[in-house]
Amino acid sequence: MDLRNRRLGFVWTLVCLAVIAVACGAAESPPQGAAPDAPSTSEASPAAVVEPTPVVIRRDILATRLIIPSLNIDSSVQLSRRIPYVDNPPAGCPGNPDATETLTVPNVGIATPEDNLEGMENKSWIIGHSRWLGTPGILFTIQDLNKGDELFIEGTDRATGQKLERQRYVVDSIYLTDTKSGEPLVNAAGPQDIPRKPILMLQTSVREDGPGKQWILNQQKLMAKATTLIEGDINDPCKYLLLFITASPG
Repeated sequence: MDLRNRRLGFVWTLVCLAVIAVACGAAESPPQGAAPDAPSTSEASPAAVVEPTPVVIRRDILATRLIIPSLNIDSSVQLSRRIPYVDNPPAGCPGNPDATETLTVPNVGIATPEDNLEGMENKSWIIGHSRWLGTPGILFTIQDLNKGDELFIEGTDRATGQKLERQRYVVDSIYLTDTKSGEPLVNAAGPQDIPRKPILMLQTSVREDGPGKQWILNQQKLMAKATTLIEGDINDPCKYLLLFITASPG
């Protein structure tokens, strides 16, 4: 199995908006017969500028179709369900005792979470095997994507149910990670981590964990163009390596 199911810690987030009230006092009129105050010779201090709270454009898309013209990919997107996580680390590697759930990954095809998971606000996340039982999967060729390439998804808005057709995205980042270092790409730790605009994210396997495991994707190609987000030794056999492609509306 080339893409091991992994649990990402989805957290609740709460956005608090501060409302600032400004009190304005009316100036009193001078008593009748009294001389008016002399005009001040000093200029009034400029009012402090209050920066507006950044507005997040929310569109949580439940993708049903992925189109990548440059790779000749046009595929339906299945639903990925949450299931209990069974920890079975390779010999000599640490386990993940805190994990309780994971997502199903189809043997053939690609999938997106069925539920609108906490921590994934404003992200359309599509996952799939790079290879399964020796046969390349749909996402095997995303290693050939480059910044500036276009992708399209179709689906529905999770909040409104609105049907969305041919939503265009442009690749802006390519990341080589392991399961631990890649978690922040998917899981927003707080409101400050929620993208201000919707993003599309593709994920597939690069190398399984365990002694003697070889790279599934082209190591030289990825090392040349991907941003590496890996703490520690990339050759550590206990690290399960992943490829993330992120794209923004274009």
